[in-house]
Amino acid sequence: MKKVIFIIMILTTIISCKNQNESKDELTEMEKGRPKETVSLSGKSFEYNYGDYVYEVNFKSETTLHWKCVKGNEKGREADETYSKQKLNNYTLFISWVEEDGLGVSQVINLKNNTVNTFLKIGKEIIPIAGTIHELQKLDE
Repeated sequence: MKKVIFIIMILTTIISCKNQNESKDELTEMEKGRPKETVSLSGKSFEYNYGDYVYEVNFKSETTLHWKCVKGNEKGREADETYSKQKLNNYTLFISWVEEDGLGVSQVINLKNNTVNTFLKIGKEIIPIAGTIHELQKLDE
């Protein structure tokens, strides 16, 4: 278990260092003039598109999310999860949770580039997958 956590930490560090090196000092004029904002996912819904699999994820609070598979082998499957997050920069977050069946999910979400890098931990295997992410518009009630 310690090895898996160590591997996930190493992978996350590599990705965040790569993203920071690519975007270091690339602030737009608008970003330079405004205070740094904390990225909040709470109350927002996103579509995660991994090609053959598509999920809708609703961040109900700063610690609870609801996901639903809308395309792929798991279509119709859904659950609420308790997640933890860490801000990597103004538009990139690392989030992680463990599902009821033991599946570990760790994600680096980049809201500037609309990308999501996910690592699934199944038993002793780690499966990296990359996809796109976009915010879903709220429907007027």
